[in-house]
Amino acid sequence: MKSFSCGIFVLLAWAVNSLATGIFSEDFNSYANGNLTNQGPWLQTAAAANPIQVSSGKAFLITSGQDVYAPFSAPNNPYTIADGTSFYIGLTLNVSAAQATGDYFLHVTPSAGNSFAFFERLYVKSSGAGFVLGYLETSGAGGAVNYGSTVLTFNTDYRTVIAYNAVAGPVNDTASVYVNPTDRSIEANNTAEISLDAWTTVSAETNKVAAINLRQGSAANAATLSVDNLSVGTTFSDVAAVPEPRSLFLFGGLGLLAWSFIRRGRAA
Repeated sequence: MKSFSCGIFVLLAWAVNSLATGIFSEDFNSYANGNLTNQGPWLQTAAAANPIQVSSGKAFLITSGQDVYAPFSAPNNPYTIADGTSFYIGLTLNVSAAQATGDYFLHVTPSAGNSFAFFERLYVKSSGAGFVLGYLETSGAGGAVNYGSTVLTFNTDYRTVIAYNAVAGPVNDTASVYVNPTDRSIEANNTAEISLDAWTTVSAETNKVAAINLRQGSAANAATLSVDNLSVGTTFSDVAAVPEPRSLFLFGGLGLLAWSFIRRGRAA
């Protein structure tokens, strides 16, 4: 019986550890419909009208409203991006309306609750009958939003991945944005929709990230959209695919493991 208990404990530890990949994962499924603020890890950045809403397992963003952030859990608060490594954000994006000037709706910050240093900004603006995505590394003189050329369709889900690459030296980090990657394991097997090959602003990079942020931009520029299956990780495969329901997988797998050990114990 002692060996049986030890076996269950070891397998439990292995299962939990094997699922503890990535830095952050959010599917919004466990929240009551209504304000996202104060559900799970989500907190408001600053008091404002029109809070971000969660409904049927998605976060809905409009314009001129409350912004929110979710701090990463220890030991990844903050997470240090070492030179020569990459940092990834994945989300399922569905845009219902966009405007010609465009605005950003997602970014990370070097400290949780930070209200001025916004990195890895993901933009949406209208284009023809649809919209295009854009990326800006951060604010600062010289910076210009780099927009993709593919016109995407309103009211359609797109798995979107931001890959941020830390390069040794000042103001020279790079980034790429992928839309519906076909190979969700190997980044190099996909074609980027947006490629930032040079740091464009005078503002220095950060090697720390501590929170993911959702932003409802200005009334004149921002899009109306939903975000689902938001994830942050250190490999492309961490975020390119829609995350599996971890709790269901964990308990289902542990159930099978326990059943197997019980049968062995009885047989012995």
